[in-house]
Amino acid sequence: MTMYGKNDFNGTELRAFAGNFLYSTGANEVAGRHTLGHFDLPLRGCTLTLDGEAVVLDGQLQGELA
Repeated sequence: MTMYGKNDFNGTELRAFAGNFLYSTGANEVAGRHTLGHFDLPLRGCTLTLDGEAVVLDGQLQGELA
């Protein structure tokens, strides 16, 4: 990130990686949704299931995603 200017990225790159879960709410300037509030909650080591099947188990990608 040191090669980029502050306006060239929003920092999500530093919080989002394979196996973690990033809950984010608030503005999305790219989609034209602006708001005064914004909140990100990056979670590591969690389990995420979709339709009863684990996609992430204890922070590790499962199945075809692994």
